[in-house]
Amino acid sequence: MDALLTLSKTNPHKSTVLLLKMNYSNMMTGYHRISAGGRPPEDAKLFPKSGVQDFSGDSKVFKTPEKEKLMKAKLTRALRIVANDLENIPIGLITIWGSLFCCYSVNAHMACAAGFALGRVLHTVSYELELQPHRAIGWGIGISTSCLLACNGVVGALLL
Repeated sequence: MDALLTLSKTNPHKSTVLLLKMNYSNMMTGYHRISAGGRPPEDAKLFPKSGVQDFSGDSKVFKTPEKEKLMKAKLTRALRIVANDLENIPIGLITIWGSLFCCYSVNAHMACAAGFALGRVLHTVSYELELQPHRAIGWGIGISTSCLLACNGVVGALLL
């Protein structure tokens, strides 16, 4: 019972890290949408210095073609970070919480849950800063630890 209590007290920390990470990614996407002119037209009233907004950014006038290319590339990068989060974090959280009550090893569960959160943060930071192989390593840590969490849960469930 002490092990379950330990896990139930540590899982919220990892979930909170992932929540904050996803919120950061979503806010950065919004920021880059503004810079690229890709917000709804009425949002120009909120950000008058950012120029015309039209969902696609086609109406915004940039100082140079290079600046337009850079702003749109940053937006694409931010959108891909969010898409990757949506592909990986929900199932990772389900695995973390789903294997909570039946994990074979409490220590493995805590280490893998922390590894998953760390891997996802590393992936985001590396993607934003255009770092390879760091991004691939972060993604790999996230995927491998979520698989290990699942295996730990299945073995624990089979041995109950």
